[in-house]
Amino acid sequence: MNGHISVGHGSTGHAPAGDALVGAAMAALADGVGVLAAIMNGSDIRGTGTITDFEWLTANRAAERLFGHPLAGRRLRADDLQDGDGAGLFACLADCLMEKQTVRRLVVAPGGARWRIAATPFDMPSPGAGLAAPTVCVSLVELGPEVPTVPESDRAHRAKAEFLAHMSHELRTPLNAVLGFSEVLLAETFGPLGSPRYRSYAADIHASGTHLLSLIDGILDLSQSETTRTEMQEEAINVADAARQALAQVGDKAAARGVDIGEDLSGDLPLLYGDARALQRMLTNLLSNAVKFTPSGGQVMLSASPMPDGGIGLMVADTGAGIAEDEMARVLEPFGSADMTVPRGPTGTGIGLPVVKRLMEMHGGRLDLYSEPGAGTTAILMFPPRRSLPHAASHGIPHGVA
Repeated sequence: MNGHISVGHGSTGHAPAGDALVGAAMAALADGVGVLAAIMNGSDIRGTGTITDFEWLTANRAAERLFGHPLAGRRLRADDLQDGDGAGLFACLADCLMEKQTVRRLVVAPGGARWRIAATPFDMPSPGAGLAAPTVCVSLVELGPEVPTVPESDRAHRAKAEFLAHMSHELRTPLNAVLGFSEVLLAETFGPLGSPRYRSYAADIHASGTHLLSLIDGILDLSQSETTRTEMQEEAINVADAARQALAQVGDKAAARGVDIGEDLSGDLPLLYGDARALQRMLTNLLSNAVKFTPSGGQVMLSASPMPDGGIGLMVADTGAGIAEDEMARVLEPFGSADMTVPRGPTGTGIGLPVVKRLMEMHGGRLDLYSEPGAGTTAILMFPPRRSLPHAASHGIPHGVA
């Protein structure tokens, strides 16, 4: 038949002479090894016809394990091991015969495993014929699936986050000492300070240290969320109590700036199954931002209510400077801040909103932000229904809630 090569079939060889020695040597190899003969489209296999397929003449058990079945007498194309033009096993064997030299390639096998192959021309007589069949000896080594590489930008981003987390921890220790000693001075624990200016200086030191500690906590929260090391301590949370606690924390700052703060908390709020510290952090960040960017005489309102889908929604609205539409995306990125011209105290650090966004994502919820320059900003925390619990659950969290 045109293009057929007559060969003896069997996994240990096809010619009597040397079969035992060759078979034993191949069987001892851990890598897959086999010999294949080219199938040509012309009757003369020594001609220049096109190679249409390869037939396995012999193969060791390691090679058969890679393919999952015996190979001797089987056509290569039956296994459909083609990984694109010029990249598959078939193309490697064909190039080997054309170039008359060893060809090495990486081939993606069915299932995604990677094989390292080496094909070497291997002339051997075809039984009963005077012509030398174009044959190839091939070795196959399974490398396993390709491990995705981490982009350089991701590695740099992670390194930055880890550095910030480490530095935040290192800064907290001396800062806590500064805060502690300033409190001792303010209390005059070891006697009067003398001049009233000393008390004023100590109060300034304590206020500045407290502000710096808040920034460090924000950086730590942000870096932990970026490195996915934050483990949530989930529990049933009374949302109204958490909201009033956050309002109390910013009350003095709001009074000093002449900003009126209020609450509108629904009486039928379910419990929230989540991280209490994270919720407190989110509410405090949103309220602090609202107070910071609202001029004297403005208003800040914290609202909370159950949502139609069974979730919980919390909203912080202010009558402050507002954010331009083209800057909305930037303020949600780490260290991004909007260009707001309404007179206010210190500028934002660009930490608060990204931290809130990350913490909400960890709860399976989202942060919605609406704003208009000169008309204020509204931030809404939307917790999914699976985070809502009846008040009876405060004595025990049911399984499967999170």
